[in-house]
Amino acid sequence: MVTAIFNIDRMEKTLMSTITKKSSVYPVDGLSVPTVLCIGVHDATSHTIGSVVNISINQKLGCRTHPVITSVCTGQNEINLPTSVISCQLQPLRQMLIDSINIDAVGCVESVEEIREFLRNLDSKKSPVVLNLNNEARLNDDVLQATIDSILPFCSVVIITHDVIKCLRSNEQQSMQNVASKLLTMGPEAIVVQDENGQRYVVINDNNERSQSSYSLLPTRSHNSYTEDLSAAIAAFLAHGNLTLSTAIAYGDSYSTARELHQLPDVRILPYTFVQEMWSFVDDIHKRILTLPFINKMLDSTLNERIHDYYIIQDYYFFLDRGYMLNGLVNHCIHDTEVLEFLKTQLEKNKKYINTILVDNNLPPCDENTIEKMPACVYYTRMMRELGEHRGILATIAGLVGLLPCTLIYAKVGDWMIESGIRPTIKRYADFIDAYYDQARHDRLAHFIELINRLANNCSHEQKLKLKEIFRQICEYEYAFWDDAYQYGMHY
Repeated sequence: MVTAIFNIDRMEKTLMSTITKKSSVYPVDGLSVPTVLCIGVHDATSHTIGSVVNISINQKLGCRTHPVITSVCTGQNEINLPTSVISCQLQPLRQMLIDSINIDAVGCVESVEEIREFLRNLDSKKSPVVLNLNNEARLNDDVLQATIDSILPFCSVVIITHDVIKCLRSNEQQSMQNVASKLLTMGPEAIVVQDENGQRYVVINDNNERSQSSYSLLPTRSHNSYTEDLSAAIAAFLAHGNLTLSTAIAYGDSYSTARELHQLPDVRILPYTFVQEMWSFVDDIHKRILTLPFINKMLDSTLNERIHDYYIIQDYYFFLDRGYMLNGLVNHCIHDTEVLEFLKTQLEKNKKYINTILVDNNLPPCDENTIEKMPACVYYTRMMRELGEHRGILATIAGLVGLLPCTLIYAKVGDWMIESGIRPTIKRYADFIDAYYDQARHDRLAHFIELINRLANNCSHEQKLKLKEIFRQICEYEYAFWDDAYQYGMHY
């Protein structure tokens, strides 16, 4: 419990340059979503504080969450993690694209200093930072002082409760507005104060001039509205990059009480879907695929056509086994008419592709007795066949997730090639790119994604983790397939 009185007038006023806000608007491509870095406590026993709340609110507001845990609640106790553990979590994030940062009250001075160093060493493209100083039980005198001295200068928004405000008064007559205005001179662009009645006020810089500020009443008044919800919502709205600071605060205030976006008619934000979550899990693989020699040489027409022939033969083997998988999924799918129709359509398309792929590329009939499967094709198709052999709704979802990378990654590669503005001079390479101008193809992919998102809504957290593992493994096989086709194709 904080008991000391701090004299803000004597605090060092370290001013930061105005934080640059990104101009990207969600969704960028239907899959990319803003990332909110959430620093603070993990309390799986409570649905009102910590990383659990952040993940839930970010998902509903169309953001992914990257949590950094500073302490863990176990029953009645809160255990502060060693700074070495916090440092290990923060270190890899310095070059990561972060759209906003949400910091909860931190329990020890050492953790505060670790966070300060992280913020100080972030990439030059600063992200808006929201600090939530709400839980006086976690804050002793030294921690509060360290937080104000070390973290406040990096903040865009600071949320503070009346209990903490009382501890910051230089005398009993000093008003909340005056304390908030003093805090504003230390770097933040806005201070949100919640009084003992649940009423919120915001003091914000006018026209980016530190000497000018306005004190406004926010419309929300609710004893059931937690400041954790408010800070998470503001950070999520700021992460989208297309709202002003005052608008993000107003929207966060409304959302943290209503928990419904329909209360905000001007906001068009879609929830963070399961396919988006899976895609963020394989972003590194996607980036590696775009650097592969096979892809880049096909684009600039320097890929040896013998290598491409070898790739087509391996693709033929792949689609033979994909057909086996689709047959299994169709035979075992008895619970969802829409899914069954989708699988039947995919099976028919697969059969047509098998019958035409070799002829369309002027290749003679072949089998594994004449040309062996390359290793990537062996492992990929083995997993595909296994996914088609199981029964039950979860097995069907796993099968759909296993089918998605082939469709989705090819679409992403095709879009990337189109965006490059380069047109291959070799006809069949140009035809590959031209196929991705087809709107019907994009519509089919959108339907596929919607189908998986709908089915995944009923999956548990553990089941979703398993599905993400399947998706990542298949994406790794997609990378290996192109890589092997190039390496082995050179000797074909």
